[in-house]
Amino acid sequence: MYLTIGFLLFFVLILAILLILYISRGKKSLPLKYKNDDNFNLFLKDLKLYLEHHHPKIDFNYHVIGNTIHEKKEEMRELLVIENIVEQFYNHKYQKVSQSDIPREKYWPNYIEKSNSEKLPNDWPLRKESVWRRDNKCCNRCGKVMTLDETYTCFVKDIRSGGGYNFENIIILCVDCNKIVNLKSTYSSLTLNDKLMALIKT
Repeated sequence: MYLTIGFLLFFVLILAILLILYISRGKKSLPLKYKNDDNFNLFLKDLKLYLEHHHPKIDFNYHVIGNTIHEKKEEMRELLVIENIVEQFYNHKYQKVSQSDIPREKYWPNYIEKSNSEKLPNDWPLRKESVWRRDNKCCNRCGKVMTLDETYTCFVKDIRSGGGYNFENIIILCVDCNKIVNLKSTYSSLTLNDKLMALIKT
């Protein structure tokens, strides 16, 4: 009787050990494709969250993901997606338009007179900060939130073409959009390219 019970317990124990070994072996030997798919999906999730948070004014198209489905190397897929996203960012259609004024009660003495100056007025830092606050510290082109030190400016109508230093003529931009608007960049020179490359899982 005891021998039979002992044998059954021993048999159940052996089966349990074999089952555990089989399951663990199965997990270790999962095809690389599934592992790569998991990493790629995590990459896409991080990418979309980053773009939605940092560049909310640009409506990115993710059709390129389907075009890379036959690419076997995960890193190459991610590079192709990044290349396409940076290209979309660079080619995003943007037109300079007159901006909002600030409440007139916030004008300071000589603001109006100095707005028509041919040279940069000595109150420029105050004008820049006022426009930065007016636009909720966001880049006019892509919507990125910036510190005042990170903020660049340009004009709806260039000063040399008769534009003034009035608030309606001043636009604030992030470093990348400033390069693009002023035609001083390539895809690879954008900080966005470096930021997205950092998302690639090693």
